[in-house]
Parts: sequence; C-alpha cells; structure tokens
Amino acid sequence: MRRTRILLIEADWDIAQITMLTLALDPGIETRHVQESDEALRQIKEGGWQPDLILSDLMMPGLNGLQILDILRREGLKTVPFVLMTTRIGQREIAAYRKRGVDGVVITPFDPLTLGDDLLAYLESPRVYA
Repeated sequence: MRRTRILLIEADWDIAQITMLTLALDPGIETRHVQESDEALRQIKEGGWQPDLILSDLMMPGLNGLQILDILRREGLKTVPFVLMTTRIGQREIAAYRKRGVDGVVITPFDPLTLGDDLLAYLESPRVYA
C-alpha cells in the first residue's frame, strides 16, 4: 500500500525538522521537505515524486505560500490539497485564504499528536478549483 505523500515547503530548518519528525510518527505518511519555493515548484513540475498534499509555510524568503499556491493553480495543479502553516492568524485571514484556494491552515505551534490526522483529513474530500 502506497503511503500518503506530503510535500513540506518550509524555509526554517528547525520547524521543518520538528514537522517531519511529527509526521514520521504516522507510518502511512511519507514526507519530503524543500526549503525554497523555487525547488518546490521544480519538483512538482518535473512530475517524479508527486505529493498528495502540500504543506507550506505562509511567510518565506522569495515566494510566500500564497504565491506558490497561485502558481500551482494557474499551472493546472487543482486537486492537490494545499495547507498553509503560520504562527499568527485570525479567522478573517483564514476565510480570505480559503476563498483564495487554501484548503486549511495549521497554526504553529501545532499538536504533534494530531498533525498527521489533521492533514490526512484534507484528503477525504479534495476540492477542485476553477
């Protein structure tokens, strides 16, 4: 049985390591990490290892998470759930991100015991974007 593939786009090495260790607690999840948005876009476009879900930090050097989402949606990646990870956010921002095509938001610090299940829940009914 193939494991669920999650692409983690996170510039902060410490947060990336904590997130990957947390997701490794679930044997059904396979995680790949990239630190830069350009590398994430390259990997997705090349089509080798295709993620089932993308978890991206909102604020990064270069392109931010929303800009990555916009590029992916424009280029046809419309069914892969896209989840943002951020530290400070209000309900108004979450609603605006959802209108823009974000499937969910993980607020850090996250609960390591529920992160994997929380992310897998987005795969149950992926949205299709116009």
